[in-house]
Amino acid sequence: MPEHSHQAAFRDAETLRAWRRARRHILWSLILSTVATFVLLVVAVEIGGDANGLMYLYCLLAAPPILWIAALSRRQDQLKGMKGVLETYPWQDVTPAPVRMVKTSGSGYEAEYKRLRIPDPDEPGKNVTVIARRSVPGPKWRRTLSKASEQGFQFAGDPRFGGVITLRGRPDYLIAVLPQHEFLNVQGRPKGVSEAAWHRARSAWISGEPITAELVEEFGPESRRSSRHA
Repeated sequence: MPEHSHQAAFRDAETLRAWRRARRHILWSLILSTVATFVLLVVAVEIGGDANGLMYLYCLLAAPPILWIAALSRRQDQLKGMKGVLETYPWQDVTPAPVRMVKTSGSGYEAEYKRLRIPDPDEPGKNVTVIARRSVPGPKWRRTLSKASEQGFQFAGDPRFGGVITLRGRPDYLIAVLPQHEFLNVQGRPKGVSEAAWHRARSAWISGEPITAELVEEFGPESRRSSRHA
């Protein structure tokens, strides 16, 4: 799994533009969806009858934009999490691997996941299964993962903790991934994780540790910025 560069992914101008473009898209979509919800409330008030009928009408009209706002908010959280990863890890080439659809017992589009296999940084001969997370509905997520399974993809992060994938070549659609068996609220370095890999995961905020004042002081934005320019 050769690396394109030892520099962090955000040092690539195309990657930085792709992330900023996605963030702007989410921000404007949230604004427009919020405005649409308010307009629907005004319409419901204007044409509604009794109080119960008004509430029923508003719920009926507002349900789609409210669900869309919830999905956009999740995507916004994903982009925030991607920032630390892309500021810390370089892009790495991953050869095509089988991808299969998994449906969980949940409901809605969040019950759909894709699984990919990425080599373990400390044991390259061993693969770690990661789950591609979906937030905003639409065909682009599915299409990107289908191409990744056929053509290979780029990965930034540590598959044991989390990361970001995109198609090879020009970064476009960024997808967050999590390990199938993720570490949550860990205390100390997990077994099988080297000191260097553990330090990197902590600095990217994907180690699964509880956020403490000490952690923020050690791996806050200023610390990451200094390490990038060192």
